[in-house]
Amino acid sequence: MYTNILLATDLCENHYELCSKANDIAKYFNAKLFLLHVIEPPASLQLAQGLGFAEFDHPVKDDAISVMRTLGEALNIPVEQQFVEVGSIKMNVLNKVKELACNLIIIGSNTPSNIPSFLGSTAHAVVNHANCDVLTLRD
Repeated sequence: MYTNILLATDLCENHYELCSKANDIAKYFNAKLFLLHVIEPPASLQLAQGLGFAEFDHPVKDDAISVMRTLGEALNIPVEQQFVEVGSIKMNVLNKVKELACNLIIIGSNTPSNIPSFLGSTAHAVVNHANCDVLTLRD
């Protein structure tokens, strides 16, 4: 049913548990699991970078790559199936799904308790714009 699965992870405190669940799902379907972490800078920083005033992504991206490599090693996911990008989370997820021909996206949903919403804003945007199935995992 599913052959290529993209897990969009925020690499926050509970990322290992969500990634482990996604890995179990991929194994169940005998699918290839890809990991994606997107660093979305604040709009003000994006504007400053566009004007050439700020270099933001290098140290942060290097740290995320290190965490991703450790995660991939723990879950036996090859480096070539791990991605760290900078930009819009929604656009990077949707573009990577297309690029890798994924037919399932797995994304965590961690809505703050003071927001009356079923999904977090990122998960909501992906669910509404994806051309494939989307599975949200609660943290």
